[in-house]
Amino acid sequence: AVRLCSLGLLLHALVVAVHARPPVSPASALKLDVNANTGAFTISVGGKSWLSGDEYRVGSMSAASGGLRMLGASKSHGTDPLGPYTATTLDWVSNAMPGTTMYTTFREYEQDAGIIVFEQLFPQEVDLKSLNKGSPLSAGTVFPGFSRKTGDRDLPCFAYHGVFPKLESCTVSTYTSSKLGGLPLVIYDDKDEDLPMVVMSPLSSPMAQQMTGENRFFFGAGVKSTVEIIPAGWSQLCIVSSGMGINAGMMDWGERVLKFTGRPIVDNRYKDDVHGAIGFWTDNGGFYHYSIGANKSVGSNYEEVLLKVKAYHDELGVPFKHWQFDSWFYPKDGGVTPGGSGGAVTNWTSLPDVFPHGMAYIQSKLKLPIVMHNRQWSTHSDYMKNWPDIEWYISKEAAVPKDPVKFFQRFFTQQEGWGLAMYEQDWMNKEYDIVDALQTNISMGDLWLFGMASGAEGSDRTVQYCMPYPSEILSASAYPAVTNARATNDYFHAIDQWAVGSTSLFYWALNILPFKDGFYSSSNKQVGGQTEGPEMNPDRETLMATLSCAMVGPMDGIYLLNVSRIMATCRKDGVILKPDRPITTTDQCFRDGDANCKVYHTFSDVSGLGRVHYYFNNDGSKPLRSEEVYLKSDADYAVYNWYTRDLTILQASTPLRAGYEGHNYAMVTPIQNGWIFLGEAGVYVPASTTRFTAVATTDDRLTAQVHGVPGERLRICAARVASMRASCLEVSFDVEVAKAVSFSVPPLQEHIVIVT
Repeated sequence: AVRLCSLGLLLHALVVAVHARPPVSPASALKLDVNANTGAFTISVGGKSWLSGDEYRVGSMSAASGGLRMLGASKSHGTDPLGPYTATTLDWVSNAMPGTTMYTTFREYEQDAGIIVFEQLFPQEVDLKSLNKGSPLSAGTVFPGFSRKTGDRDLPCFAYHGVFPKLESCTVSTYTSSKLGGLPLVIYDDKDEDLPMVVMSPLSSPMAQQMTGENRFFFGAGVKSTVEIIPAGWSQLCIVSSGMGINAGMMDWGERVLKFTGRPIVDNRYKDDVHGAIGFWTDNGGFYHYSIGANKSVGSNYEEVLLKVKAYHDELGVPFKHWQFDSWFYPKDGGVTPGGSGGAVTNWTSLPDVFPHGMAYIQSKLKLPIVMHNRQWSTHSDYMKNWPDIEWYISKEAAVPKDPVKFFQRFFTQQEGWGLAMYEQDWMNKEYDIVDALQTNISMGDLWLFGMASGAEGSDRTVQYCMPYPSEILSASAYPAVTNARATNDYFHAIDQWAVGSTSLFYWALNILPFKDGFYSSSNKQVGGQTEGPEMNPDRETLMATLSCAMVGPMDGIYLLNVSRIMATCRKDGVILKPDRPITTTDQCFRDGDANCKVYHTFSDVSGLGRVHYYFNNDGSKPLRSEEVYLKSDADYAVYNWYTRDLTILQASTPLRAGYEGHNYAMVTPIQNGWIFLGEAGVYVPASTTRFTAVATTDDRLTAQVHGVPGERLRICAARVASMRASCLEVSFDVEVAKAVSFSVPPLQEHIVIVT
């Protein structure tokens, strides 16, 4: 198991530091003005008018057309998980029904000037299917509804769309929504160096809500138009959250959302051997995805082949601490395409020709925790036959249980002896798209995900989302069991499937690790595998997996693994050497007007030393600009090129020589008392706080506290500014222990002390 005891307090401190939000800056404080006679409202950011609106809708009825009429306005006070608030409520009536059709409420918070919450409340049942006839909008109701005119200029924005939610840039005038997407919507001022910004998203019942961006005059949010009935008493909330800087502002938004949902902010980077150590994966694009290879001497079925693969890994000394089984292991009601699409699961257990001796047998041989893939449920699954007390919503191609909580509580008792540690729910978009009830029943989408997460948590397992819509990620903000989600498309089946940085902005804000997917570690052609390749950029694949802070999952065939590349991600025991947070798109990209640029940043906060930055630029011809790592040009830092080993002083623009794959990767490290700490040689994260618990310097000495495990022989490096040459000390470990490694001048001397 991953050794966490010695790291527990440190990791807790790290995650608190990462998520800590300072008081709201006056430059990002929100001010709301509501006209109590018309319902028109404006929102100012830092004293500047940014957003305004007067659009209210229920179905095809709107305030603008007179179909909705404001009966009156009232003030009140209340408290919710975000704190005490003052509420302005507008009462809307229509000719379609007697009494109030909808209440709309603005909440302003006494203790947080950086948020405004919007509530839609329906005091009586609304037949939205009937009222929505003739409406072209994807939202069946609208509040808030914002004008596309934003102050003096058309402000830039971005939002997340599609499966494996992808950042798409926009302006307020061009913003569009998508199915369960177009959220969170981030509007910012790229002409202000501090990047003031606001984030808009659902706050409650995300799967019931839908952004709308089809109208050329306004955009907004409301109940999704596919819903047939809004039940009496239904309430849903939307939040606008402000901040300064894209990365910091996204974290502010996420902290507020998590505060409301009650999901604890915890550090899942090292939760267990699945999250914290390297593993072997068999996902789409990998060698063993619906393939056991062409070498018949290895075996004739998955059971025989995978045991040989495990023996091969053990012989190499590669300490994989978990495995992943993809959709090839269980029966389905139809054929499967090369990419894994096709039939729905009929019984979530192994096919007899895959594991002839069953799931418990393969686990008894592997003796490792397993991540196991699942997809949509068949319309004639064995669960329908064997559990008649659970009813189902059945559509043409798939089904969902009417009581997901009851179903998943029972379902997760069925895998005794399998080693199931993480449940991977794939094809989330497909299940939503083809099961009518998930679209027409206002609460079913969130209930489906809640039941899955609560069942997994109750059985001490975690959940990975795969192929999620943005609203499904947002729903997971309430479910601690959902620790990670796929942030990129399937390996080898999409352009830029390695590029996790922009989606990490979204996921990490909600305490969800962004998983890059598995990859080939070798540039050799993988003959006989599902995908033969070759992989032309295996270093970039491995680097991105490591810097994502999620799982590192090679998928190479037997005899094809690149051992040195995989071991550059981790300690000798397989524990991944991670940065303190997932890599994200740097704020400078947004100042430059290029929200989709591939310039990424993360860091390690080393006690006694400060922040060590890691910089990636997919364009190896570009210099490193100090703003890209959140530093001033005169900051006392050095730049260490990970590929070329060049060491230079940080400048406003520091030239870098590209690595052999054409990208740049560098460490930007503080200079203290004339010392430059370079950390562990040969690993992707040289100053990982999993390895280094502290660094101290004086004018003539640098001492690093190094945590090692049995069998490790490490090279720890440092340099003096006077020489700008690295000096490395080799240190070995026979037991797991901390050692103090010291460099001294003059002359340069080194010694090691075991810390008891």
